[in-house]
Amino acid sequence: MDISIKNKTITSIAISNTEMAWAIEDANLVLEYLKNENKVVLGGDILNNELEYNYDSWYYNVKDNQNSRFDVEYSIDVAIKYISNYIKDNGNAFFVVFVID
Repeated sequence: MDISIKNKTITSIAISNTEMAWAIEDANLVLEYLKNENKVVLGGDILNNELEYNYDSWYYNVKDNQNSRFDVEYSIDVAIKYISNYIKDNGNAFFVVFVID
């Protein structure tokens, strides 16, 4: 799958029929795209450079008492913080699979 944002085209790698992996250094642009599409990011998984799951992940629980826009924005903030910290601690030779609603 290709997405275009900020004059850049980002290509994912198909992991299965339903999962796409994105280079971790492109994650913030992918998240910005998802935000523009009003998608809630329910979580994600980190894959190593060989596209194998390394069991590092995060999740977001939808807030029943909030509107959908809150969940879109807050879920993406959670993802950005997790990924930023992950890159800081581990480098950027990784991929991300997003779980979106």
